Amino acid sequence: MTNWRCVWASLSVVLTLLYVAASAQADFKPRVSCSATGNTGSVVINGDVAVRFQVSNGSLSGLERAKITSDRLAALVNAKFNPSTIRVQGDKSSARVLSGDQLICIATAGDAKSAKSTPLDLAGKWASQMRSLLLLPPIALSPAEVTVPVGENRQVEVKGAASGPVSARIDDEELASVQPDGRRLTVLGKKLGRALVEVDIQGERATLVVNVKKYAGAIPGLIIGQVTGNPCPAQLVCYSARQATAQAAALEPGANIEIGEVVCPKEPLSSGKGRYIKVNARISGYDYIPVSTTANVEVQNIVLPREDAVQLFYSNDPESIRKYQPLYAARVEPDKVTRILYHHQSEMSQRVHVIVELANPNDTAAKVRIFRGISPPSVDTIYVGHVAANAFMRDYANDISVVETIPPQSRLVLVSDMLSKKQTSSGILQIKQIAGQSAYVRITAAEPGIDNVDKGSMAKASDPRVLQLSDHVYPSPIKTVDAEYEVGSRWAFISIGKHALTDSTAQKTLYGNYGVTYNINVRVHNPTGESKKINFVFDPTAGPCSAVFIVNGKFAPVKYAQPPSEITLDSITLNPGETRMCRVITVPLAGSNYPATLIVRS
Repeated sequence: MTNWRCVWASLSVVLTLLYVAASAQADFKPRVSCSATGNTGSVVINGDVAVRFQVSNGSLSGLERAKITSDRLAALVNAKFNPSTIRVQGDKSSARVLSGDQLICIATAGDAKSAKSTPLDLAGKWASQMRSLLLLPPIALSPAEVTVPVGENRQVEVKGAASGPVSARIDDEELASVQPDGRRLTVLGKKLGRALVEVDIQGERATLVVNVKKYAGAIPGLIIGQVTGNPCPAQLVCYSARQATAQAAALEPGANIEIGEVVCPKEPLSSGKGRYIKVNARISGYDYIPVSTTANVEVQNIVLPREDAVQLFYSNDPESIRKYQPLYAARVEPDKVTRILYHHQSEMSQRVHVIVELANPNDTAAKVRIFRGISPPSVDTIYVGHVAANAFMRDYANDISVVETIPPQSRLVLVSDMLSKKQTSSGILQIKQIAGQSAYVRITAAEPGIDNVDKGSMAKASDPRVLQLSDHVYPSPIKTVDAEYEVGSRWAFISIGKHALTDSTAQKTLYGNYGVTYNINVRVHNPTGESKKINFVFDPTAGPCSAVFIVNGKFAPVKYAQPPSEITLDSITLNPGETRMCRVITVPLAGSNYPATLIVRS
C-alpha cells in the first residue's frame, strides 16, 4: 500500500525548495561592471563579457564607452527592467542597442569594421549577449536532474550568475553523497532511490534531483559462440553471434536486450576455425539505466561427435488446430539425442501463433546442440514437410548445427509461426542437451498478441509443473535395412514407413514412421558378362507425397509424386561380375502419404 504521508512529505520538500529558489532568483540582481585590456573596454555581466569596444567613438575611448554602457545597464537593473525588452535599431552606418527608448550603447561603422561585421549585425550580437547574461539565473545546474549508477559517481556543473563558494546538502545521505569542488558537484550513488540536493551560493539556492539506479544489465567483454559444420554457412555463423550475445547478457528482472547491427563476412567458416564478429546490442527496462554496447563475439566451429537420435518427439496430435491450446510437451534428458517432428494445420478462422520452444526452468544454464529443418508456413501440407526435411537432412549430412545456451529460468524460441486458416507449420529439429538440468520442449497454438516472441528470442520460462507431458515419445527413430539385388533376378522392393514404431509402453503407434531415419544398405551384383545400369526408383505407394533421399552421397529430392508415377532417384553402372554396396538414406515426410517404396532394378 502506498504511504501517502511519505509521498506528501517528499512533495512538500520539493515545493518548498522550488519556492525558495524562485524567490531567491526574483530578488537576485545581475552584476554589471566594466574592464579594460589594452585599448579594449569590455562590459561584463555576471562574470562574462557581453560587449567589447575595440575602437573609440569620437573623443570616447573604448574603456570610457564600456563605463558609460555598464552604468546605463546598472541603472536599468536597479529599476528592475525586463532584459527581454532590449532591441536594436539602426542602418548601415551605425546601430543602437536600446531598452524601450533608452539608449544602452552604439555600434559604429568603426566597431563593425574591427569585428569584420556590419553595425546592425554587431549590435544584434551585443543585444543577444546582454539578454542572455542578464536573464541568467543565480544558480543553473547542468544537469538539473542526474541519474547515478549504484557505486559510481557523476559530475554536475554549477553555472549561473551567483559568485562565491558552493555548498550542497542532500536530504538522504544513505542514498548518495555530494561533494562540491569549485563550480562542480561530484555525486556518488550508494543505494537505489531518489534524493534532493540543496545547492547554495551566498544565499542563492537551487535544487538538484538525484536518481540512483541500476544498469539494465551487462554484457561480458568477450563472448564465445559455437557452431559445427564442414563448413558452417556464413548465415548460421552470424546467427550464432547474435544468439551468443543475447544469451551471455546478464539482465536485471524485467529488462530486455535488443540486438542491432551485426556485420558478418559472407564466407563460410571451416571446421576447427574461429571468427570474430562485432554485435551491437542495447539492454533496457523500466526504471533502469539503459546500456548500449558493441559485443566482441568469437564464433568457433568446433568438432562434436556425430550421434544418432535415440528418441523421437512427435507433435501431430491433433494435426488440425481448432482452438488455442497446448500441442505438445516433453522432458529432455541430458546427453540423450532427441529428434522433434511437428506438423500442424490451422482450421481456425482467426490467426494462430504456433510456438516451438526449449524451456529451462532450472537455476543453472542449459547448453544444447540444435539441428534445424524449418519450413515457412504454407497451405500446401506436402510442400512444407518437404522443405523442412530437405533443410534438416542437408544440415545433418554436413554436420551443420548451433550450440546455444539457455540462461536460468528462460526459454529459447525455436519457431514462431503466425498461421492463417489452412496454413501449416512444419519442421524437424534435433537436439542434444550437453550441460545443465533437464530442459523441456513445448509446442503451443497461442492466441496472437498473448506471447509476443520471435524466432531465436529469449523469454521467461514457464513452470514445468503445469505442463501436460505427451505420450508421443518413440524410442529408436533410426531404422537400418539391409537388402540385395542381383541383375536378372527379382527387383528389390524396400518399404519405407510400413513397420510402425511404438512408444515404450506399446500404447501409441507411429503409423508411417514420420521423422524416422532409414539407413538402407543395398548389395547389388551383376553376374552377367555385360555392363548393366542399376536404377534406384521411388514409388509413392500410399498416395501423393514428397521425399528426400541421399543415394550414394548424392541428394535426390522429390518435390511431388503421385501414384502410379515412379521417380528415378539415381542410377549406377555395374561392370560384368561387379558387386557394390550402395547406401540410401531417407526420412518419411510429414504431410505426405506413407508407406512408400524404394525399388532397385535394372
